[in-house]
Amino acid sequence: MMSKLHRLDPSAETVVWGFIGGAQRPVLEVEPGDSVLLRSVSGTPDDAVPREWIPDALREIYATVTDHGPGVHILTGPVAVKGAAVGDTLAVGIERIRVDAPYGFNYMGPMSGLFYNEMEDAEVAIVTYDEERRYGRLGRASIPLRPFFGIMGVNPPEDWGRITSVTPGRYGGNMDNKELTEGATLYLPVMREGALFYAGDGHGAQGDGEIDVTAIETSLEGQFKLDLIRGTGQTWPYARKGSTLVSMGFDEDWACALQASANQMIGLLEAQYGLSRREAYRLCSICCDFRVTQAVNGIKGVHGLLDTSVITA
Repeated sequence: MMSKLHRLDPSAETVVWGFIGGAQRPVLEVEPGDSVLLRSVSGTPDDAVPREWIPDALREIYATVTDHGPGVHILTGPVAVKGAAVGDTLAVGIERIRVDAPYGFNYMGPMSGLFYNEMEDAEVAIVTYDEERRYGRLGRASIPLRPFFGIMGVNPPEDWGRITSVTPGRYGGNMDNKELTEGATLYLPVMREGALFYAGDGHGAQGDGEIDVTAIETSLEGQFKLDLIRGTGQTWPYARKGSTLVSMGFDEDWACALQASANQMIGLLEAQYGLSRREAYRLCSICCDFRVTQAVNGIKGVHGLLDTSVITA
């Protein structure tokens, strides 16, 4: 069967605001191997930019959607993949990402970010883009854009109820992993029939850590190929980009997040390359970089990067 390309635009009928999970039903259903051209929106209709820069979809969503969760993110989806069953893996091939607005913004304020007790009031900085949308201008800085979706994930079991969009977890969610750019593949554990994939929280650029609580928040358009790998029993997200494996660990405690990321990388090397645990542990110490993914979402993230081309036959 020929794979298809579907389009999913943000609207009052195709987004969820501030939460993941609960009694959601898909807004689109696709066959395994199909691709979805998905758009997301960020910001508010009151952003301090020319009115024509504000996406019509953002104005409609703010005027119409009244069902808000505890988070702030507007997520497009969910998309059901036919035949996806608990215990499978959803392989999300990130085929293309482009910035879908002429601006982005960065927010910082009281009780958020790494220095949450330092800020007395909220402040929003608008970042304008050049015509080709390759750079963002912020004060004296010209920032190369490297767009990615801060949130990509599947829905957890319905009986978990609604979960805030702020925290990452086994389902993916607000991972804020800047390695998940165009050309990467994200592997997510299917936790519910149909998988129910969603994406949002578009970022034009972000540093590891995202320390003031936001990146360059922006509207994005992404094309995702949604494939199934049957019966893997996968329990936590990981990714691959070319020869680089990307492990991920999440926990409230930094040490536990690092241990989870390292343990996952060791397990991937065992399962995919036939290394013993001791061999994989040693290789991680020599070759794997473990980095702070984000520090500000309650559940902290650490990701590992290992270029597997060092493993020869």
